[in-house]
Amino acid sequence: MNMLLYKLLSLRRIEYLAVDRELKIKEISLKVQDFAYIHEEAAEGKDVRDSFPELIGIEGILEDIIEEREQDFQLKSITRVLKDGSYLYLNLYIFGYKGPANADRLIILCEDVTDSIAAQQSMVQAANENSIKADYLAAAGDYIDKIINSLGDVLFVTGRSGKIKKVNQAAQQLFGYTESELIGKSISMITADDELLRKVSQLPPALKSEYWPQVKVACQTKIGLKLIVAFSCSTFETSLGSKDGDSEVIQDFVYIGKDITKQQRIKKCQEAQYAVTHILSESSSLDSATPRILQAICQSFGWDLGELWTPAEAEKETRLAAEIKSEKESLWCLPLCCPIEETAGLRRVAVWQAAEEVREFAENDQQITLGAGEGLPGAVSRSGSPQWITDLVGDRNFVRSRLAEEAGLRSGFGFPIHARGQVVGVMTFFCREELQPDQDLLQIIAVVGSQLGEFVKRKYAEQELQEAEASIRFLYEQEKRQSEELARQNLALQQAKLELQAANMELQRLASVDGLTQIPNRRGFDKKLELEWQLMEREKESLSLILCDIDFFKLYNDHYGHQGGDECLKQVAEILANNAQRAGDLAARYGGEEFAVILPRTDVQGAMRVAEAIRSDLKAAAIFHAASKVSKFITLSMGIATTVPAAGVSIEGLIGQADRALYRAKLEGRDRIVALDLKIEFQGPKGVCSDDCERS
Repeated sequence: MNMLLYKLLSLRRIEYLAVDRELKIKEISLKVQDFAYIHEEAAEGKDVRDSFPELIGIEGILEDIIEEREQDFQLKSITRVLKDGSYLYLNLYIFGYKGPANADRLIILCEDVTDSIAAQQSMVQAANENSIKADYLAAAGDYIDKIINSLGDVLFVTGRSGKIKKVNQAAQQLFGYTESELIGKSISMITADDELLRKVSQLPPALKSEYWPQVKVACQTKIGLKLIVAFSCSTFETSLGSKDGDSEVIQDFVYIGKDITKQQRIKKCQEAQYAVTHILSESSSLDSATPRILQAICQSFGWDLGELWTPAEAEKETRLAAEIKSEKESLWCLPLCCPIEETAGLRRVAVWQAAEEVREFAENDQQITLGAGEGLPGAVSRSGSPQWITDLVGDRNFVRSRLAEEAGLRSGFGFPIHARGQVVGVMTFFCREELQPDQDLLQIIAVVGSQLGEFVKRKYAEQELQEAEASIRFLYEQEKRQSEELARQNLALQQAKLELQAANMELQRLASVDGLTQIPNRRGFDKKLELEWQLMEREKESLSLILCDIDFFKLYNDHYGHQGGDECLKQVAEILANNAQRAGDLAARYGGEEFAVILPRTDVQGAMRVAEAIRSDLKAAAIFHAASKVSKFITLSMGIATTVPAAGVSIEGLIGQADRALYRAKLEGRDRIVALDLKIEFQGPKGVCSDDCERS
């Protein structure tokens, strides 16, 4: 027995105890006390449960081993805390043994497994740490992906070679590609200006922020749709370590873009409208203005060719040609008694081309005439509205499809020019790209057509006036023909003058409207205030004036850009106009971000109600203003002045009083209403009310 145990003990660090049926220790090895819970209790004659309390509660198992109902039993990973604070781990192996004289014994082997347990714990800890790091990295990656995909702007990350490494959901939606179609491909598949993007991203930060806050590039979607995208470009570098201790620096390029196609299109439309207005204001006739108008529209929208068509009957003898002299009318003149349906056809009278490729189309039969309803000009003239052809070659009604195909022209549109209820001309435009109908363009073109029509009407009036004057001179030289004829000519002269006055009044009205907000400008405001002042002075009624200023609008422009500022001014102007609906009321742009509201027959309480309604509508509009110091939305400071016009009181005094009230509103923290009425001040919900406060 002892020899067997010694052999076992020599293999590993194992000590043993032998106990009887009563669990009394009968025999111990030399160092078994090192494993005991209480060292002194591990001695012969002692109860083994005092030194190894782990055996308490398993007496039934121990009895089964003695009775040979069980072969053995094990207790693993038992922990002991040593005096120096370290841990000892042991396993207990229990089995039966028949001693001399058939004495029943239990042999308990104690094995020191501290080293193996420590190694196992280290491995488990390392595995857990690695698992936590892996989970953290995966979670961080998912988190970053969610942030990138939540961006409303498109995002591309490329390497030095221009190969795309990362895209977000917005980029996939805008360009129509899937992530797998973009990753690994060159960014040149969406824009030919990839080299420009890379150069801008490598500019010094100071230079980039001052001169290149964004770079606008032409892009193309998967289906060939042309887009203008404004990109912010930057670079970042990543160091990758190696086993040899060396690190490799990888430079990537980040492009964050915003689709500004619509904004650019609207800007071009506005430029075209302004150019036409400017040309008309400088021209004495549409004959001289036509080539410049065609050129301005083509260049604004990138179209390759423009044409002007007029009714084929436009060339005729004037009314007094037989008596006075033989002359030809302007190409814009049309017999006004002739209905549209009776017009035989249209003749091309002016052409402008942008490129040599379309020269043959432009010069071919330059005085070509089309029948009624024939081709794009005929369709526009017959319908009286703008028309769009996406595919010129495939359109059956487009009679010049062969010439268009040879010149490479793909799409076209046309719009009518109305004057006195008739189509007096048609303008058509063509380009070498296949474009879908552009509603913004057609709306602006309709406005341009109206401008041209008004100009034509004015020229009609001027021409009739000239003819009437010529008739009068002719009658005077012929010794004053019959008085009835003279009266008729005078009546025609007066009618022509009235029409000319009406046309001039319309032009004056347009000059009194703010081009951006479409509400009256400062000129319109001054005229209206003077008119209402005189009227209220006669009627002895109150006249109120509200001066409004957008709080921190310069910060808004700096934060959102001037285009965003223009949109903000339009929304504020619309709210003011909606709250100035009574007869005599007027909302006007006073200057910059300042607005004014004229309220005749309105006392200070009524003006306060209007101001509060404006403030409430502006709050409901919730126009975000991240740079504001009083609110996260756009707010107004408003000053109100009220008086009854009389001797000793002036318009300038009323404006000055409202301006002082506005200054008080700003001085007291903005986003409030201050009203001055003689010696009384009223303030809105955010201010205070005072009956004896001096004006500031």
